[in-house]
Amino acid sequence: MNQSKAVEKTLACIDGDFIKALAEPVRIEILKHLIVAGESDVKTLAQQMPQDRSVISRHLATMEKAGLLRMHKAGRHVVYSVDGDSALQKSEQLVASLRQCIAMGCC
Repeated sequence: MNQSKAVEKTLACIDGDFIKALAEPVRIEILKHLIVAGESDVKTLAQQMPQDRSVISRHLATMEKAGLLRMHKAGRHVVYSVDGDSALQKSEQLVASLRQCIAMGCC
């Protein structure tokens, strides 16, 4: 396998949902809030943000799908918290992929 193919194969392992979840400033603010304040429901988060509750809910769903958050039901509320183990694992996988590409001489 040539260098270009090896780099492409390595980059294909990067989790696009994870990168997408981190690429939106509002999602970063949600993540910060959950890290500092702990778990929260959609209503409480929406009160802290300028966006509508429905927009916050969509952001939370994207972040949960990406493995940044976990959710559980508490009565009628859906409560979100940071999934630290998953976020760390995905971050380490991203760094490992980039290190591997650099070792192959891509940049």
